[in-house]
Amino acid sequence: MFTATNIDTFSSFSIKCIPETIDDLRSQYPALEEPSYFSKKHWSKVVVDGTIKDETLYSWLDISYDLVVSKLTKKQRHLLYQ
Repeated sequence: MFTATNIDTFSSFSIKCIPETIDDLRSQYPALEEPSYFSKKHWSKVVVDGTIKDETLYSWLDISYDLVVSKLTKKQRHLLYQ
């Protein structure tokens, strides 16, 4: 899992983050908060309030996806891209 949201409201979503950058990102972007239900070291909640550019959000989603895929076995990665 690389992201999670409430599909009824989509008021926020959670993404997996690089632990070494998470504190800097949270200080730079007020809409990036500690998550309610995930590890605060590896995940952040993104409040969808229009203050973060779409390109930045897409980039964060790509990073989250890449972090999760990098932990898969070679066989699992191969199955993803068939």
